[in-house]
This record gives sequence, structure tokens and C-alpha cells, in this order.
Amino acid sequence: MEIAAAILLKEGCHPCAANRSGRVLLESKEWELLSSALQSCPASPSKSVLLTAKGSDGQTSWLLWCTPIYSLNDNSNGDCLCFVFDTSQQSSFVKANLQKTYRLTRAETRLVEQLLMGKTPAEAAEQLGVTIHTVRTYLKRLYQKLGVKSQATLVSKLLQTPPFPLRPAA
Repeated sequence: MEIAAAILLKEGCHPCAANRSGRVLLESKEWELLSSALQSCPASPSKSVLLTAKGSDGQTSWLLWCTPIYSLNDNSNGDCLCFVFDTSQQSSFVKANLQKTYRLTRAETRLVEQLLMGKTPAEAAEQLGVTIHTVRTYLKRLYQKLGVKSQATLVSKLLQTPPFPLRPAA
């Protein structure tokens, strides 16, 4: 999934720096919705948080991954880096790369798409037309293939996968 924005937040979820997409997002009406979602569940000083937020259209359209940043200057930990993903902008390249990188089956890839849109396993099961038991089986396989032990870690790792295959430098 491609990053829509990267925003550095101070304590209290106050933005202090952003990439170009982040600056555009900060000036949009969507930021009010995202900001309230962030304030309801801020990242702890030692743990990353994965959130979903509904867009102004009422549909779940944003995935927020917030991770704390440790300051080397004053030995504190109050800032947070927030990556904001627009789930409607997933490219077929990203899906194909995830499938190829982790050797995912079509069914596993469909589940990954649902998880990256912020769906719960139950919501994913309903959307895919399978039982929750089937989704849990797929999740177990995904945990093994990606070497993770929780759904949050799974999604975090998927979000960190480059959108295109990396080639070694010549």
C-alpha cells in the first residue's frame, strides 16, 4: 500500500512536520476526522498503534499507523510519526508485489486486502463470503509466511513492504 502522508506529531497530536502529501492532508477537511481518531487512541511511548478512520463520505477509507519516536537530544519519548494510508488507492502493483514477496495464495491476498482496508476478521469474512473459521485459517498461514505472531504485527509488516520489488544495486 502506498503512503498517502507522513506526519510528525507532538504530544497531544499536534502536527509539527509533514511530507508533501501530509501538508495537503493537514489542510483538508479530512484532517479533522483523522485528528479526532488519533486523539481517541494515541500511540503509547513504547508501542505502535494501528487505527482505521472513516472518511467524510462515511466509508472506512483511511488506515493510520502511528509509531513513537525516541528523541536522542533530551532522552524523551513524546513525539509520534503517523503514516496515513488511503485504502482506496491500492495499486495492482502493490498487491502483486505482496503476493510475490510472501508467496501468498489468491485467497490470502484477498484477505490481506481486507486487512489493509482496516477490516476486522469478521468483516473480512463477510466481505469475502467465507466463514470466520476460514479467515482464521488464512490468518494462521499468513502469520507463518510473514513470521509474525499477531494481526497488528502482520498489518504493520505488510505496510512496510515496498510497493515495488527492490532490485539489488549494480
